Amino acid sequence: MSNINGPIPSEWGGYVTQSNVGLEVIPAVLYDTQTYTDNVTVQLPFFTSTPANESISNVSPPSILPTPESFLIKNIYWFVVTELETIDQGAAAAALPSQIDDIILLGNTGILKLTIGDKPYGPWPLYRLPCSTYPKVALAAAGAEAANLVSAYGNTDGPQYPVLPPLLIAPTQKFRVSLEWPAGAVNLAANRVIKVGLDGQKARGIQ
Repeated sequence: MSNINGPIPSEWGGYVTQSNVGLEVIPAVLYDTQTYTDNVTVQLPFFTSTPANESISNVSPPSILPTPESFLIKNIYWFVVTELETIDQGAAAAALPSQIDDIILLGNTGILKLTIGDKPYGPWPLYRLPCSTYPKVALAAAGAEAANLVSAYGNTDGPQYPVLPPLLIAPTQKFRVSLEWPAGAVNLAANRVIKVGLDGQKARGIQ
């Protein structure tokens, strides 16, 4: 095999950034995005469609890693896309329909299943799979009772769930993730965009 870096000093051989042989291992996350339809969805498949851009998913073509790439899954997480919201609390003391409440409701009964090749893994309850690296719950109330407003934000909290032992996705091996609600569809305040991530290490060709 020809040396595509040469000529270089022999002691620099361990630091090349391109090679026509061998693999390098890097930290990586495989992620995908789908929408939960309020009071309808009972199963939500991930990594099964070609993404429009990398803010949606970084797995393309779907459900597979091209040769020579492989992936070692060390953590699994789910994350609901939300933003700061202001809610009218009203006079009654009751649970507020909100993004935070929707995340709690989805996590209470949801499960995650992973399939690599034809082998199933899980299920894992969603409340055991936090994303851990995003702002947590914050509440602030102000105003008279007639207009008592609450500013709120919340999301799943860590630490991430470790996959022990790690699970390997080999080159060209099919894989997918499914979120499911076996007890039935969840009644939310609105549709919710959900991201799922497989956190770990990717092996790729040195180029």
